[in-house]
Amino acid sequence: MLIINGTAELMHDNEEFTKGTRHEFNMFSREMPFEQQLSQIEGYLVARGWDNIEVLGNGVINNEEDITHNVLQQAYTKAKDEGLAVTVNNQPLI
Repeated sequence: MLIINGTAELMHDNEEFTKGTRHEFNMFSREMPFEQQLSQIEGYLVARGWDNIEVLGNGVINNEEDITHNVLQQAYTKAKDEGLAVTVNNQPLI
């Protein structure tokens, strides 16, 4: 499973976040390699209201037991089923 981390800017106000704030994200993708996933990653985030996406890193998770955070475990499982899943940090970057 591919893991991608970076930041993105919210393009519209919603219940949890304020328009224009930038947040860190972690994304899981069932497909690899990373370079072939860029348009899908962008489309997935844009469809959810995020833009100005900056990918800071990526890697491969070979063993899901290495993921210890509950929210990330849920995203990993969702990506296994649906192909992509993202988590966004609640606290905006300053």
